[in-house]
Amino acid sequence: EFRRVLFRSQGELRQLAFDDRQRLRLARDDKGYVAEGEYISTVTNIDEPVPRRVRWVEQWTAPQRWEKFSGNPIYTPQMTGWNTWVNGVSIVPTPDGKTYRMYYSGHGEGIGFAEAAVSEPTKWKDHGRAVLTPRADNWEGNKINQPRVVKVTDTHWRMYYTGWGFKGAGSPWAMGLAESFDGGVTWKRYQDEPLIERGPAGSADDGAAMVPAVLRVGDKWMMWYTGVKVTANKAQHIHLCLAESADGIHWTKYEKNPVLTDPHAHEVQRSVISRCYVRHDDGVFRMWYSFARPGYRIYYAESLDGREWEHSPIAPVLGPTPGKAWDDDIVEYPEVQIVNGERSEEHTLNSSHVSESRMPSSA
Repeated sequence: EFRRVLFRSQGELRQLAFDDRQRLRLARDDKGYVAEGEYISTVTNIDEPVPRRVRWVEQWTAPQRWEKFSGNPIYTPQMTGWNTWVNGVSIVPTPDGKTYRMYYSGHGEGIGFAEAAVSEPTKWKDHGRAVLTPRADNWEGNKINQPRVVKVTDTHWRMYYTGWGFKGAGSPWAMGLAESFDGGVTWKRYQDEPLIERGPAGSADDGAAMVPAVLRVGDKWMMWYTGVKVTANKAQHIHLCLAESADGIHWTKYEKNPVLTDPHAHEVQRSVISRCYVRHDDGVFRMWYSFARPGYRIYYAESLDGREWEHSPIAPVLGPTPGKAWDDDIVEYPEVQIVNGERSEEHTLNSSHVSESRMPSSA
């Protein structure tokens, strides 16, 4: 575990040590981390009797190991009645808190949704048709996917999605925005153009800005999106970038992008960090993301500001089932929900099925 002190003073450390990021780390021996530690500060002279507060931020309390649901997959294209894919899910609780709505994309058919009771998140019923269909006459390229839905109010929802037909160097993918004013049932595009432009040549996203994860943190909107950098030899470095906004529509890119990347120093066919899911719980940003070298697995990272990230030493936190199995190839595109203190993770496998994993009771 880690602890971060908002101010550092001289004091006595018992079974603790400051790390290079000024956090208190539990001491570690041959058996692992010790169970507890103590920090005793020196006496501080306060000239005036004013209120003082010490705040602790706990990190690395999220589960790092998952058990797959024995009934996987929980949703397939055959269960939709109209679609050939169930890809890139985005799960949003309805305003009454009793139902999950899961948005997903098809393989050219568009974006639809299914619903399940919060108490039974493995039993889904489809809406029966697409709620947003692709355009063939612009950057969407007659195919859209990766919906990410965020509530503005109980009735006003936004969907950030990705199209497949952008013309130019790098990836053909680009990002768009649609809005709903009836709680996510019907949708209308916000504009015809992509929401975020690609960066200038040499930047972290000069080859694409796509596949976003959007989160409201207080009065600020934060977006972690997949950026593609095109190298001199036309290779693509695919990683995660950050943009921030006051309204969720007009975005400013972080000047130090990318925020999560791979060194790309190895000789492999491809290396991709993409399609993350981010939560902000008790002052900590928690990210589950897709990493492919070359096949997708799910990895985990944490941050205190959403900009500087630390990778989990457990890598991956979820991968394919060993041996011959329906999910023995790739595991990707996670979403995490917490219900009654238990985390449940839905993720896409093989680009066509949705599966569930849960935190083991011993974690």
